[in-house]
Amino acid sequence: MSAGGMRLLTLRAVPPLVDDVVAVELVGVSGVANVTCRIAWVSEAHPDGWAAKLKSLIGGKRYVLGLEFVNLSDEARQIINEVGSAAGKNEVIRPDIERFRKSA
Repeated sequence: MSAGGMRLLTLRAVPPLVDDVVAVELVGVSGVANVTCRIAWVSEAHPDGWAAKLKSLIGGKRYVLGLEFVNLSDEARQIINEVGSAAGKNEVIRPDIERFRKSA
């Protein structure tokens, strides 16, 4: 997630289309924000990638979406800031961030 958008994994029978608009609910420390997003890009999840860890229960294919935030409210910006700040302190995510920084 960044200030401008986020990556999302979805399971669908039909691939989502670029420029479609979707609604996303973001949960932060101070509340919940309903955010409108434009699908900026779509790719099929690589079978050996990070998405492969998720199991398909209903069929379909896994797609990775690049979502661009559209018309953010001040409350939504606050939630995005909270989620981004918390991610750096997450012990599951943090080791990957540390490895990335050292390899850059």
